[in-house]
Amino acid sequence: MTGVSNDRILVAAPLGRDAELICTQLSSAGMDAVKVADAVSLANEIAAGAGAIIVTEEVLSPDGLAALSRALAKQPAWSEIPLIVLAAETSLSAKSRTTEGLGDRTNVTIIDRPVRIKSLVSAAQSALRARRRQYEVRGLMTQLENRLHERDKFLAILGHELRNPLSAILLASQMADDEGRLDREHVQLIERQSRHLTQLVNDLLDLSRVVTGKIVLKPRLIDLRDVAQQSLRMIEAAAAEQGVEISYDLPAEALRIYADPVRIEQILNNLLTNAVKYTPRGGHVHVSVQSEMGNAVICVQDDGVGIAPERIDGIFEMFAQLDNAIGRSQGGMGIGLSLVRNLVQLHGGSVRAKSDGIGKGCEFIVTLPLAAADVAEQSRRPISHPQVKRDGESRRIVIVEDNKDVRDLLMVKLRRLGHEVIGAGDGVEGLKRITEAKPDVALVDLGLPGIDGFEVASKTRQELGDQVVLVAVSGFGRPEDVRRALEAGFDEHLTKPADVQDIESLLQRIAGE
Repeated sequence: MTGVSNDRILVAAPLGRDAELICTQLSSAGMDAVKVADAVSLANEIAAGAGAIIVTEEVLSPDGLAALSRALAKQPAWSEIPLIVLAAETSLSAKSRTTEGLGDRTNVTIIDRPVRIKSLVSAAQSALRARRRQYEVRGLMTQLENRLHERDKFLAILGHELRNPLSAILLASQMADDEGRLDREHVQLIERQSRHLTQLVNDLLDLSRVVTGKIVLKPRLIDLRDVAQQSLRMIEAAAAEQGVEISYDLPAEALRIYADPVRIEQILNNLLTNAVKYTPRGGHVHVSVQSEMGNAVICVQDDGVGIAPERIDGIFEMFAQLDNAIGRSQGGMGIGLSLVRNLVQLHGGSVRAKSDGIGKGCEFIVTLPLAAADVAEQSRRPISHPQVKRDGESRRIVIVEDNKDVRDLLMVKLRRLGHEVIGAGDGVEGLKRITEAKPDVALVDLGLPGIDGFEVASKTRQELGDQVVLVAVSGFGRPEDVRRALEAGFDEHLTKPADVQDIESLLQRIAGE
């Protein structure tokens, strides 16, 4: 029954030439009408697909009614096949007698005979319109089921990907000696797995922001060589651990693009991480950056697992890896390449993948527009930098954080770096500590008990003005969250988890006087 139209109208009229005449009239009106001999044949044809059914009342004998009822009962939940019954009489009891027992998988219309051809054609057209609306609902239900299936698969893989670094962190933390100290190897493992966990979460959140149009680029003139070198330095340890050799070819002269350096680094990091992850021990990854016809071109090439030809077109789709686009053996949530494509497009560029097939490696080529000549010329002019405190100079810092573990660890680390640190566990206490101590810098969580971080900032500004640098530290990192923090009086915004190195870099960057 392949190729059967779902819009066809099944016509069952066993007496005389009724079925033939009905089919002829419906065909003349542009409808696909199919004659069936009896109720059993009708039941078989329903299973193959039908847009509507027209029967004369003679078909609905007890046996015919039972066969039709069984066929309708097998229809899916969305289906309610329109049934037009050409009645033999016009009594008020006709409908209840002829349609009793058909169930709720049909919508019955009874037309008295003799019937005008125009009326029958109109009824058939209405029935088909109603059926097509059902097909639309079916399509939506199918899409919903597919999305739910994708969600369930993604959540399963997300759980797997999050549990891996969490398990390593938990096990490493349990390797402490009798005095509670960890050796350097386990400390480094905890840091490495924590950074991996942070990257997973950040990629997921960033992708959500990109696809909803809520990500905000902060472009400036940058030398693409500097960003590439930074990304290469970051991937060196992972490549060495996996036994993958990395080589690169960077231009001798500056390659300036007008872009968000954080996002360009994110693009490169994702591509390099992917290349190393899917290249077996002893393999090679090569990175080249060059100028080509007014564009900067980045190529990341590896001799790893490769991509099947039929998967190339979908490799940048969200959760593509869930369908084994490049293999599941090395893990990953299948969002990195989708994020890469979206970030590249936001910068007015393009990205494509090439591979000769499974086991033959692959190449990712990113093209970004070079900065306009006048913008590039401006970059050569001297830039005045704000005055900052010298590296290693002690500062007075107040940390307002309701999570005791986070607060205590930050305080210990910053004190080891030579700073005077005061802690507070809620908004009211934090405001008091800030106004009393008049610190150089205050790190304030936004979600605090008592009064929140926004109110702490607002009241601090009323009390101390610009005497203190206020830094919001929050698990909310959306552009609107950053904007709201700045409007409340904060000078800077850090998204959790707040790395001590990030805090130190911020302390060196801001004018703390």
